[in-house]
Amino acid sequence: MITNEKIVPVSWPDGDITIANLGHATLLINFLGVRVITDPALLDRVGLSVGGLFTIGPQRLIDPVLTPADLPKVDLVLVTHAHMDHLDLPSLATMPRDTVVVTCDACASLIRPVGFHDVRELQWGESITVRGLRVTALGATHWGKRWPWGRTYGYNSYLLEKNGRRVFVGCDSAYTEIFKAIGDRPPEVAAFSVGAYDPWIWNHANPEQVWEMFQQTHSEYLIPIHWGTFRLSREPMNEPVDRLVRAAGDDSNRIVMRQIGAAWTVPPLVRAASAAGR
Repeated sequence: MITNEKIVPVSWPDGDITIANLGHATLLINFLGVRVITDPALLDRVGLSVGGLFTIGPQRLIDPVLTPADLPKVDLVLVTHAHMDHLDLPSLATMPRDTVVVTCDACASLIRPVGFHDVRELQWGESITVRGLRVTALGATHWGKRWPWGRTYGYNSYLLEKNGRRVFVGCDSAYTEIFKAIGDRPPEVAAFSVGAYDPWIWNHANPEQVWEMFQQTHSEYLIPIHWGTFRLSREPMNEPVDRLVRAAGDDSNRIVMRQIGAAWTVPPLVRAASAAGR
């Protein structure tokens, strides 16, 4: 099911995996009753927060899909890396402080001052379990500085697993074959960043490369993220998804949530059916 009607997360059944694209790299997921948000960017701008009063940085080109007040009680925040369009401190400050935050190497020092009680850093290959949802940190080919100078932070992709069901959330990444490793037990769904490749191709794969990386995971469905919300590069705002669909050709039906503001329920038992067909 895909809908472009007003998203009402509190109505999502806990027996399904339901995912909404809130713009940029922000996904809201009800994973069999565990509520997860990725790289929350919920406000009008991302960038440098000045005393918590205003933010200097790129402005949203579309209105926020949901305000912080519209969100359900979130159990888990996933932060992939320190860049300000992903680790947005003002957005994090809107979240309840008892929410578990999972992040990458060294980013806890940025997040803990917001006031969260439980911030956990994962190295690649490490896992934790939150309310029955297993979270494993995986790699990418990216960079981790918050500024072009200064301290280096880590960067993580994440594999989410519960009751035999699996969802992959990719960090921004240049083309790499690192994601082949999860193809042995394919996720049902993989979310990949598809924008900001012009001129940043050495850190952000272009849509054709994203389609190739997605195929290497043997996932059934692809969610394109990191496009159409903030102008961070030179390519036209809708080009990433248009090129991705062309790259997929006859398999373009596997690209889901092509609109920001869409919500989608993962069809049940996709992984088993997909594996049987391979």
